[in-house]
Formats: sequence, C-alpha cells, structure tokens
Amino acid sequence: MTALLALPVQLRLAGSVAIALGVAHLVLPRLLGWPADLLAMRPLSRLVVGLHTGFTGLTCVVLGVLLWPADELLAPGLLARTVLAAQTVFWGARWVCEVVLVSRVVRTAPVPWRVAHGVALAGWAWLTSVPAAALLAH
Repeated sequence: MTALLALPVQLRLAGSVAIALGVAHLVLPRLLGWPADLLAMRPLSRLVVGLHTGFTGLTCVVLGVLLWPADELLAPGLLARTVLAAQTVFWGARWVCEVVLVSRVVRTAPVPWRVAHGVALAGWAWLTSVPAAALLAH
C-alpha cells in the first residue's frame, strides 16, 4: 500500500489518468450529445469546437506522457521544476474552472451529473496535488 502512495508511482498514475482523459476526448462529444447540438451551429463554429476538443485531448495526452519519467522529474533541475510547475498550473486551473464555472450549471442537473461533478472535483484536485507535491519535494 505504501508503494502505491510513493511519489514516483503517483506521478505515473497521474500521467496515465491524464492520457486516459485525453483519449476520452475521442468519444466525449458523442457521450455529451454534441453532434445534435453542433448541427445547429455554423460550419466554422462546428469546426472550431471540434478542433478545440481534439487539441484539448492531445494536450492531456502530452501532459500525461510528461509525467511518466518520474525519476527524472524528482531529480534536481530547472526542466523538472518547470514541467511540474506547468502541470500544477494547468490542472489547478482546470480544478478552478470546475469549481467556479461547472458548479453553477451542474447545480440543477440530474443526480448522475452532480455525482460526476463531485468525482471530477476530486480528480482535478488530485491531478493538481501530485505534481505540486513533487515540486515541493525539490
């Protein structure tokens, strides 16, 4: 159990979760029922939404891959600190968006969406805390 809590394991686990989130962006639009909503948009707007969704997914995958060389990230060095700081800012900003923006909309949503929101809050907090803890360990 203690091995699971070790920082290198947590970094790789967080990286795996970020990669999974990125790959999930391939099915996210259908899961959320976007195709029907997007049909009402102008073609350019539809394209922009698709591109942003794709690049958000790609960003998650890249950030996840960057967490895998945990030993190097925990070693002293400017590059390691920069990667960890960037990860902390990115996932922390995502957590803030969940708290400030998503919370307003989900308040009146069906129970499964509110449960998913609670899970997301915990997940974004964890994805923020792992690189932050590694950064503080420097």
